[in-house]
Amino acid sequence: MQLPQLRTFIQAASAILSNGYVGSLVTRYVNTNQLKGVCVPYLNCYACPSALYSCPIGTLQHFMAIRSVPYMLLGMIGLVGAITGRMACGWACPFGFFQELLHRFPSPKFQIPRAFRHVKWAVLAVTVLFVPWLTASTLFCKLCPAGGLLAAVPWVAWNPVNPFTGAPVLPVAPDIQYVAVVLGVAAFLVAFVFVKRIFCKMFCPMGAILALFNSISFVRLEMSPDCDDCSACNASCPMDLDVPVELNSTECIRCFECTKCGHVKIVTSLNARSRSDAEIVS
Repeated sequence: MQLPQLRTFIQAASAILSNGYVGSLVTRYVNTNQLKGVCVPYLNCYACPSALYSCPIGTLQHFMAIRSVPYMLLGMIGLVGAITGRMACGWACPFGFFQELLHRFPSPKFQIPRAFRHVKWAVLAVTVLFVPWLTASTLFCKLCPAGGLLAAVPWVAWNPVNPFTGAPVLPVAPDIQYVAVVLGVAAFLVAFVFVKRIFCKMFCPMGAILALFNSISFVRLEMSPDCDDCSACNASCPMDLDVPVELNSTECIRCFECTKCGHVKIVTSLNARSRSDAEIVS
């Protein structure tokens, strides 16, 4: 199996495993097993009826809202980031996988201005950290298109019941609220067709956190000295990077699609350090 096929297989498997609680279809109960206390290193809405795990961003907001420090969550994110950088975005995130699938639809394709990529840092600071700390409200969860697609829309269509009382879970809300959710999700779905991973580039706070580790992570990328500027790596990059210039940048999701040209290599920090020491000795 070649790398692109392997990555697609792992992305699909991750999407299925992350939301594999099929019991909700029969019982109309939301999954409440102990795995819900485990966070994965990518967006996966806790409120999705079939979700098996929790979302790290939703958990982080919860701790900000109660003004506490999520030591275990930060340790997990730090460990994943230190080893693989932003690789979870490129290999495991179901929402990233969904964006890539929609982008395959035939249509004109566009790139966003590079300055817009800084928006995700503001999203992280304001909607995930500052506002929850100040107001005890999980603001990002109310705006997240992944949550809207995987949780809000299914909940409205499904109308589950409380496993303890048998009463409907959803509160009575004005129709305009449901319309706003559907329109917001629809707007992102359309954007995914025209722009590669626009949510990952501009809005994802989890990507922003993992991006902090890209320059120091154990798994890294290295440009071969015999690169002939064929630009094949740039053409295959789902993040629209100038790969020779932005190798190991905060925007790289470690999908390794750029390695298909043969001039970009997957290395570890130990390999890179050994070569540097050898060059100094020589």
